[in-house]
Order: sequence, then C-alpha cells, then structure tokens
Amino acid sequence: MKSIIKVQWKQDSEGEWKTQLFLATEEGFEKRGLEPGRGLSYEVSNERRCTGYAPKPGERAPCPEFRKIQKGSQCPECRGKDIYSGYVRGEQNDLDGEFSVYLAQIGEEVKVGVTRKEKIPRRWIEQGADYGAEIFSGLTSNEALEKEEDFTTGKITQRIRKERKTSDPRNPSRLQEILEENGFDTAVMDVQELTVYPHLKGDFSRKGLLEGEVQSVKGQIVSNGRVAMAMTSGKVLKQPSQKGLNSF
Repeated sequence: MKSIIKVQWKQDSEGEWKTQLFLATEEGFEKRGLEPGRGLSYEVSNERRCTGYAPKPGERAPCPEFRKIQKGSQCPECRGKDIYSGYVRGEQNDLDGEFSVYLAQIGEEVKVGVTRKEKIPRRWIEQGADYGAEIFSGLTSNEALEKEEDFTTGKITQRIRKERKTSDPRNPSRLQEILEENGFDTAVMDVQELTVYPHLKGDFSRKGLLEGEVQSVKGQIVSNGRVAMAMTSGKVLKQPSQKGLNSF
C-alpha cells in the first residue's frame, strides 16, 4: 500500500523539466518515474494514509505508523511536527529568504501566489500553470503574503481546482490583460514549453483505474491520453486486480 505525496518535478542537465511520483509507504518512501511512454497500472482510491512531515526545509520524515486518516494528507501528530504547518494556516509568516509574488494563468483563470525567488518556475510547473509572470521580488515572507492578499480579487484567486487545469489555452491573453490593468510591464513565460510533456488530454478524474502508458503530466495530473487522473496528496494507490505497481 502506498499513499501519494506529490508529483515531484526536477530539471535535467539540458534544462527540461521531468517528473516522478513521490510516494509514502509503510517502510518509508518511494519514487516512480513518469517518463513519456512508460507503462503504468494503478488505481487511485478514496482511502487516505499519512504522508509524513517536513522536519527541515528540503527534508521528509515518514509517519511512524503510516496512519489511516479521514481527510487531508497528514495525521495530527505529523501535522504538528511539520515546519510548514503554521505557514499554511497563516499563523507563521516569518520564513527566512527572499520571496516573490507571481501571477499564473491556468486554463482561462488567473491566480496569485507566493514562492521563494529561486523556486520560480518550479512552482508554476508544480501547479500546472500554462503561463506565469513574476510581479514582485526580493520581499520578506510577510511582505509577499500581504501583496498576495492585496491582489486577491474577483478576477484573481489564490486557488484553482484541479479539474479546471485540464484545458490548454492558446495564448496568455487573460494574464496579459490583468498585467496591463495593473501597470506591470513584465515578461510572460510559457510554462508548459519548459517540460518534456505534450498538452494534457483525457477526461478528468479524482479516483479510479489508470492503465496504459504515460502520455502527459501537467502539474499534479497524470494522463494516459484517455484519463487525466489527479494525484491528490494523501490518497492511497491500490493494486489493480491481477496487476501490481511494479508494472509502471
């Protein structure tokens, strides 16, 4: 039994972004490649298991008991140990480092977000953005979060649901419109062109069977060309009937 931590993106020596599936298990952690054409066979269920916690930046510790949970991706014990828990809840905003505020077009919607300066464009790729633009940089975490809140309006949100990320807009017109309205003269990056994967295809789903070959990956969504399956953190991957996870 394995639970999903996330689709983990990494830039190769040629500058292209590829990905792998980062999983929690009873024994610790596993990583499974998601190269184009690689065979896959697994089932995403509604059952959830704790994915562990971050004791330090860039580190991951396993849940001591790989606990079954009802919602989210962490048990109360691991959530309490996670250094980012307070940041996510808005209780701790004083993280070290320089932060940037960005706008990203995903489908036909635009979101505002905050990330460390060095994590652009990784953050855009992880979120499944089609186009991105950095609008502020060199900020403290508190300053960045204040800017993010200022830019959250009816036109600009902080979150976009996965099922709305499956469309591929032909141009960044929505993002450019908002940049112009706010007086920003900044470069817009075509985020999907940075990865090795073609445009996402398939009917969106949050659970069920996904078999065949990897055709595309966008953010946290994996497609075999027919089904575009959300890899939701905390959800359990089950072994399909008569087939095992070693087949992908």
